[in-house]
Amino acid sequence: MDAGNKSEKKMEARRYQLELLNYVMDRNAIIYLPTGAGKTYVAIMALKRFSHQMQDTIENGGKRAIFMCNTVELARQQALELKRCTNLKIGFYVGERDVDNWSRKKWDEEIKSNQILVGTAQIFVDIVSQNYIKITDLSVVVIDECHHATKSHPMHAFMSHFQKVTDKSKLPRVIGLTGVLLKGNKLVKILEELESLEATFRGNIVTVSSIEEYRNVMLYSTKPTEKLITFTSVTHNFRLAETIKQLIDECCVVVDKWNLGTIPTKQTKNLGGLREPNKKNFLKNLLKDFLYQMGEFGLYASAIAIMSPIIEFEVKKRQAETMALRNLYRYVITVCEKIRHMLIKELKDEDSDPDTACHTLDIILNFSTPKMRTLLLLIKDLFSNKNPSEIHCLIFVERRYTAKCIYYVLQKFIEVEPSLSNVLLPQFMVGRNSIMPSIESILDQKWNKSVIDSFRTGECNLLVCSNVLEEGIDVQACNYVFAYDPLKTFNSYVQTKGRARSSDSIYAIFAPKLDEVKVVSQIKKYQDAHKTIQEFLIGRILDRDDPKEEAIAEQFIDAIPPFVIPSGACLLAVGALPLLHRYCQLLPTDAFGYAMPWFTLHPPTEKGISISLQMPLQSTVKETITGDPFPTAKLAKVSAAFKVCKILYEQGELNERLLPVTKRECVEKVSEELFQHWEKHNDKVTSKTAGKQQRRLYNRKYPNELRNAIPQLNEVCYAFEIKAQPLFEIDKYTEHIVNLLQTNCNYAILTRKRLPPLAEMPLFMNQGKLSVKITQKPLEVKFTNEQELQLLSKFHLMIFRDLLECWKSFFVLDQRNQENSYLIVPINEGKIDWELVKNFQRLPLQRKYSVSERQKKVYKPEDYIGKVVNKWYSGRDNQRFVVTNVLTNLTPLSPFDNNDFSNYVDFIDCKYKNEVGCVVQKNQFMLEVRALTSRRNFFINAVGKASKSHRTNSAIRLIPELCHNFMYPGDLWLKALLLPSILHRVHFMLHAEELRCRVNRFLNIIDEAYQPKALTIDESLARAVDLDGNAIEEPEEPKKLLPALPTRVRETNYEMRSLDDVAWKDYLEPEDFSRKPQSIYPVELDYYYKFITGLALELDALKLSEEEWTQSQLNMPKMCNPLSLSPSEVNFERISLCDVPLDDKRRLEILELTLNEPQILHTAEQADFLAAITTAGANDVFDMERFEFLGDSFLKFSISLYLVHKYPKWHEGFLTEIKGKLVSNRNLVYCMLDTDIPERICGYLFKPPHEWLPPLVSLPSNLLEVMATNENILKSLLPSDLYTVELNEDEIFSGRCTSARLSEIVSNSNKTHRFIDGPAAEEASLDNELNLFAYKEALRDKVVADTMEAILGVCVKSYGIFNTFRMLEFFGICKPVPGKSFTRLMELKLGSPLLHANISPREVDSFLINYQKLEENLGYKFRDRAYLLQALTHPSYPTNRITGCYQELEFIGDAILDFLVSCYIFERYRHMTPGMLTDMRSALVNNITLGCVCVRHRFHLFLLAENNVLAESIKNFDKYQEKQNYYVTDQVHILMEENILTENENEGSTYNISANVDVPKALGDILEALIAAVYLDSRDLRTTWHVIYRLLEKEFNQFAHHVPIDAVRQLNDHKYANPKYSDPIMDNETCLVKCQFTCLDKSVEVNGFGLNGKQAKKAAAKHALQILAKRAS
Repeated sequence: MDAGNKSEKKMEARRYQLELLNYVMDRNAIIYLPTGAGKTYVAIMALKRFSHQMQDTIENGGKRAIFMCNTVELARQQALELKRCTNLKIGFYVGERDVDNWSRKKWDEEIKSNQILVGTAQIFVDIVSQNYIKITDLSVVVIDECHHATKSHPMHAFMSHFQKVTDKSKLPRVIGLTGVLLKGNKLVKILEELESLEATFRGNIVTVSSIEEYRNVMLYSTKPTEKLITFTSVTHNFRLAETIKQLIDECCVVVDKWNLGTIPTKQTKNLGGLREPNKKNFLKNLLKDFLYQMGEFGLYASAIAIMSPIIEFEVKKRQAETMALRNLYRYVITVCEKIRHMLIKELKDEDSDPDTACHTLDIILNFSTPKMRTLLLLIKDLFSNKNPSEIHCLIFVERRYTAKCIYYVLQKFIEVEPSLSNVLLPQFMVGRNSIMPSIESILDQKWNKSVIDSFRTGECNLLVCSNVLEEGIDVQACNYVFAYDPLKTFNSYVQTKGRARSSDSIYAIFAPKLDEVKVVSQIKKYQDAHKTIQEFLIGRILDRDDPKEEAIAEQFIDAIPPFVIPSGACLLAVGALPLLHRYCQLLPTDAFGYAMPWFTLHPPTEKGISISLQMPLQSTVKETITGDPFPTAKLAKVSAAFKVCKILYEQGELNERLLPVTKRECVEKVSEELFQHWEKHNDKVTSKTAGKQQRRLYNRKYPNELRNAIPQLNEVCYAFEIKAQPLFEIDKYTEHIVNLLQTNCNYAILTRKRLPPLAEMPLFMNQGKLSVKITQKPLEVKFTNEQELQLLSKFHLMIFRDLLECWKSFFVLDQRNQENSYLIVPINEGKIDWELVKNFQRLPLQRKYSVSERQKKVYKPEDYIGKVVNKWYSGRDNQRFVVTNVLTNLTPLSPFDNNDFSNYVDFIDCKYKNEVGCVVQKNQFMLEVRALTSRRNFFINAVGKASKSHRTNSAIRLIPELCHNFMYPGDLWLKALLLPSILHRVHFMLHAEELRCRVNRFLNIIDEAYQPKALTIDESLARAVDLDGNAIEEPEEPKKLLPALPTRVRETNYEMRSLDDVAWKDYLEPEDFSRKPQSIYPVELDYYYKFITGLALELDALKLSEEEWTQSQLNMPKMCNPLSLSPSEVNFERISLCDVPLDDKRRLEILELTLNEPQILHTAEQADFLAAITTAGANDVFDMERFEFLGDSFLKFSISLYLVHKYPKWHEGFLTEIKGKLVSNRNLVYCMLDTDIPERICGYLFKPPHEWLPPLVSLPSNLLEVMATNENILKSLLPSDLYTVELNEDEIFSGRCTSARLSEIVSNSNKTHRFIDGPAAEEASLDNELNLFAYKEALRDKVVADTMEAILGVCVKSYGIFNTFRMLEFFGICKPVPGKSFTRLMELKLGSPLLHANISPREVDSFLINYQKLEENLGYKFRDRAYLLQALTHPSYPTNRITGCYQELEFIGDAILDFLVSCYIFERYRHMTPGMLTDMRSALVNNITLGCVCVRHRFHLFLLAENNVLAESIKNFDKYQEKQNYYVTDQVHILMEENILTENENEGSTYNISANVDVPKALGDILEALIAAVYLDSRDLRTTWHVIYRLLEKEFNQFAHHVPIDAVRQLNDHKYANPKYSDPIMDNETCLVKCQFTCLDKSVEVNGFGLNGKQAKKAAAKHALQILAKRAS
């Protein structure tokens, strides 16, 4: 604009500027000063004076200022100027910063932190309309170039908001700035125009106050010498010009006829109306432009100018989306090249001359038009041999290409004209032709900026520019300005002339001789207008009233009144179209579909023109809306759009700011209803959380049957006997164990509460499997004296403290009778064995025996037989032996059992002389003993390494005097070893039983006489164990390439073929070079390789027989063996004699259970519920993962149905978003936290004796009380604080420690560890091993969520689908509609697929060509084909207005397919680990497999889509699959899928990354939609499943033998690739992951994109695998 005199170091205010400033401090004004007279400065000073109001935020009564500009360039310039001249905080807002998509929060921050908001007009209209800021929050609005504010301009729309403020005293000050008062050529009604401008801005136009001042201004402003340059119109007509014109006309005809297929049209977000220029018009315009240049500048210039279109076309050719388009560009480029050659040939004197010979002065002048020649000669006259620094010349032209042309010719002319070659430095500058921000436009901008800079600094002194420079762009004073093209408007006259600011400048206007008179009179008019305005204004500075309210109101009479909603946001008519387009951009589509509104113009009537509008198929507005009639089509279009916007608002598709509802808002809208339970946990469903695995601390719940269950006096108590039955072969090695287990002495659980029936459980000793049962009929006993109970509790303590050593020095006997309170008692012959109880109140402590003790002692055989002993001399105190035999026939002097020692005494003397001294009684008997296992966890069937060695030397001989005899019976000792495992199991079985009953009560399932089946062992689980066979945590080890296949003998099927009957012609056969290796050519080798890999046998070479042409392309292909599968993989196709009937093959138990609802449902098994609450981390022989696999897919399935029921109007994008939130782990965890189930999960490894709490053993009760009241104690206590504590017997039996000891523990914890806050403390408190003793346990959120899914899986398996729907309510995931049960979820009320009721089947069939063939391939006949039509309609197909497009069906079909496939895999593949099941499922239902199946069944040929790019993409994939024989091979798996990404903020279109999509998502979508259509038409899940089974049967068989591995794992397992992945980088909604890997010893890097890190990583891995596959071949 005019930081006019940059030379002054500081801007001094001139007198007239101060006058104007004082004026605007009191009232609104439009400041009119000529270019260069410092208007901006007045505005800046005014802003400074108003700045005191901008100190505070708006909430605290502060205000803000707006500086509004007409173009981005101007806004940028003004923002920088404000930063230079003020200390206020400046915010800069233009479309490129993506402000259209900013959230309310972002705008609030911006408005809070900046005081002056600078930007383009439309943005300010938007933020006021959307109520981000109110007009009354502003103190001052500066509007630059305000003469633009006519009716439809955003500036005018912005001012219309002033009308809505009732209290006019609160309106902000308005300061308009302009150097021109009229827009265009409105010279007739100048005064009316000026008055309406004043009314628009609610203030007067002001300028300087008198003629003297005006002269004063002129010192600072421009008054150039004006000249008219005329030229003749007579030009030499070259024949070549005619030829070229004909060529181009022919070319245009060809272009018009060229078939491009249907090309999607695109629209931009901000301007609503603009499209990517129609491809053909773009071509023709460039060619016509060239013709214009040729006429305008002559042949010389056009020889250079033709390069411009050639380059443009080359660029476009590379961007072309389809082959047809690319070929069209190729054709046009050839035409242009031809023209170029013709031109150059014409210019040269001799054909033999080089091309450069055509740049001479003569040629340049001879082959230029008179106008061009005049310009060149004028430049030569004015500038030859001048000083370059004295020249500042601007040449204004009208078209972009003209500017480039003149520049090119000038450049050459200066080169060959000596008098100019060191004088002129030309440059050119053009406006931006693209509205959409693109890399090109950014480059343009950058280049323009550098050009202006070089012009300012004098590096260039002649600038050819199109009208960009007319307005406002600031260049320093120029002394030569040429208006080369006719001046069409008053403005362009004023603005171009205003550029000539130097004192002696020249302003030259070019005109043809013929038009001289016309041009002179036009300019005279312009000058008069200028004078009129000046007279009108001078001296009107102080004596005028502001415009009247009536006059103002007249300016803002709307043809369509604005739509205001309760929140205060309003929609102006001008905003309706852009809003509509923006809404359409956000509708879900794939990479090939653009959602567009469709306008239809009706024939005009006397009322005017009316236009009707159809929204895209995905929109909720299905009917056609017709706007009101208006005099112009433009208004009629706006009217229709305006009506639709209102409907969209009423339907909830627009939010309270009248913007399209985003996914996030959509979630917010339902958060009250669906996610209320999040609030309890201070979480919001819309807040983003980091992806860290969260853990929480839970209280451990104990089963009710074992709480408060200690026997009381005079009360009936129950003793449940525990019996273990060995299930292994009896041999020398196992015999003693069998004997010990089968005695009549057992332990029993003694409690005052009855236990429910408990399942038989498997345990595994090193010898083999045992089966353990808790008897259901208990022994009933009554205790009459306290002493008996004392005896029992001491015996109980002895078992766990002395015998099993599950003890810590800080434990006590728990007297609280709360959790885990029951007794273990010995039973003999069905009675309590009191003798044993009394004898073993403590176990005799093991010790050493001195020589003298041993001399006195008498050893009797009966004391030893069947008892437990250990060797007191060996230093291995924990070894226990059971005496199996007393060898009276041997003595210590008998020969040793191997030859190393002569006898046993000799052996002891050699080895243990120091410990033993000597064997005293040399003639005592010997003992034969067996070692008892040191293992304590008997859950896993894994033989520990230690036990293997026992097999060989299982019998050991010992000398009685060297043994410590515990006197305890061996059978009970062995059974005691099993107790921890059994009690641990019982604990969780009781939980499982409780859960089973709870679910049954909820589902009203009667299970009176339930007898549990034995616990099952999941064969697919492999578990890690330590040396003794105890379970240990899984070690992390690299995964092997392929999971081991089930070992089953495969038959191979032989097929006899005659060798002559091959499928190729003889001449195709390659040379047999193994017989003549010397004479083989490389090309033959190459051919041989291609032949054997089947490349030479393209389809047409194979049997070009009749049948090819008689077959319809709609028939499914006959599949022969795919070349890329190994023979073993192919055999899954075989049909052997013993093949199973189809019904058995596809039978789904879950479906049968659901659909043939039995009269009485059998209850689910206790064992299943036990598995569902056992995590994989517990390392048991069963866990939740299998059920979780089923439950997970059931949950997605049921939630999808629920959402379609609840929100039938919403489109798939929103439903998917909410479904994602509902099935997220976070949501499931919050639902689970409302139940006590997390407290019943078995989530940790069972590690007795150390990390296990036996019954009736606890921390001192007073310590527990302190912990309960003060949670910091537990946080700050460390195990080491307790390990120093040694409690005495009194404390142990009383169950409390002394108060002195308690305070010592508490003070210790406070002294030594000040607990810290923050994440580290959080982690430490979760990992504290004392949690176990405080009845707490840390679980990962994922575990808790998986448990819920596993419970759902159990219910689906046992109760069928409909009953399990009710479990959604059980867990509180969603609530049913009152009066409707969830069991009815499958009865989808989607209504009819038809949009209108009166549509006949004939109309539906008119879209479905040959649908019978499709039904045949699908294996289903439709009753209502409207479903079929909807399933085949792509969103890009505007013609079908009968049904919607397939997106709604695809959402339902996706859920049904995923669930039924999961059920099938769950039931069929028992041998697969849960991980393999998941791999198998994702291999079956991913887009690639579905795409293959879709193409194989030829469904793609029925797709109704109008989109060439999509069609081409599908065709390519079909060809590819044809080569793969329609199998889903490993090559197919690494094809790129299409990840739909959300709206790209700048372009507003949904776009797709990994531009080389190989498998269009639409193919999978059709398949899913067809499945939903089958279901909705048949309303029968079994029929639907049969259709699915039929479609996927080949894949079921193929993948069962060879589960495809996920791309990331495949790459990791690649021998040499060694991939490394970067961390994901998020940009908007897109995620990027880089992957570096090695290929042929070179490091290669690829990028993958996706919606999240996981998807992006997968895309990167696929990319890498594709490269590896290519290079390998």
